[in-house]
Amino acid sequence: MSVRSATIAPRRRLALAPAPRWLLGWWAVGRAVTIATALALKPTVWTLDRWDGRWYRMVARGGYLLVPGRQSDPAFFPLYPILLRGVHAAGVGWGIAGPLLSNGALLLGLGLFYALTREIFSEQLARRSTIYLALFPLSYVFSMAYPESVVLVLLTAASLAGLRRRWWLAAICAGAAALARPEGLFLAFPLADIAWRQRQSLSPARRGAALAAVLAPVAAIASYSLYLATVLHDPLAWSQAERAWGRQFRITGAFHAFAHVSTAVGHRPWLVRDLICFFVYLGLLYAARRARTPPAWLAAGAAVVILPVFTGAFDSVGRFGLLAPPLFWGLAGLTTSRRSEGIVRSVLLALLVVGTVSLAYVFP
Repeated sequence: MSVRSATIAPRRRLALAPAPRWLLGWWAVGRAVTIATALALKPTVWTLDRWDGRWYRMVARGGYLLVPGRQSDPAFFPLYPILLRGVHAAGVGWGIAGPLLSNGALLLGLGLFYALTREIFSEQLARRSTIYLALFPLSYVFSMAYPESVVLVLLTAASLAGLRRRWWLAAICAGAAALARPEGLFLAFPLADIAWRQRQSLSPARRGAALAAVLAPVAAIASYSLYLATVLHDPLAWSQAERAWGRQFRITGAFHAFAHVSTAVGHRPWLVRDLICFFVYLGLLYAARRARTPPAWLAAGAAVVILPVFTGAFDSVGRFGLLAPPLFWGLAGLTTSRRSEGIVRSVLLALLVVGTVSLAYVFP
């Protein structure tokens, strides 16, 4: 399987063609399955705006408040609440604003993911991996009041802009991604690789813009910390809030996560989902390596999947993997025939139903 040398291509506009019909179709199939399952699960409750969606709404409506030792909202990064507030200001109710924003952003994100993958690999792999992303068992999160759809848009747009030498646009998108989810920090790996490969053909001004794009995620998280220092008098309030959820990064965290996994699953059986995802993701990263995924992207994907375990738990690892493109490139690399592709699509759709049903394991 060939990988294109897109990093030295001449500068092109970032303009995208209209989404192809097949992409619109699979986006619609994935969203219809998710929404129908969610409605069937709890007919009297709109489940897609709950769980962390409640916290994002709280930030959008009233800003941040840190309650020491208690679960509090500085753990939730600011870009998604800002967008939520904008959608609500347009006359959309709070309960609909999040799912509406997320489902719409996913369509754009799939289009950008397809364009990015086509730049790096081939048309065939780009199409397969985009469909798999739309139908992935954890992709029900893309329909919830969560920021993953928005981050997908930003991380793919930043990378595509870098490949096409639009480095200031890449910097804006990379910084915005980090303001939505801390995983945006790992964009520095592929952006640094793209910039390094282009270094001989970039003017000094564009090299500066490329450096800005590489550093933008770090600068964005620093700016969030500065904001928290101003309004809450604690620059690490977001980290302090995470501890109330049992998350604290430490070297021994991975050992703790494995040593206490049986106890954790006994109290929270839905964690089986994340534990399975963790090992499946490791396998898909290996498949992505076999598919000749660029090493910088593999490093970013590994960081997204593995580093959260060092907080001492497997919670939400499945959801975090949605922001690791190599996982879907690896899966696409494993299916090179129509028959295997059809089987994977069917299995993913069935598991998407199961994944959405897993929302019933705990009521927010």
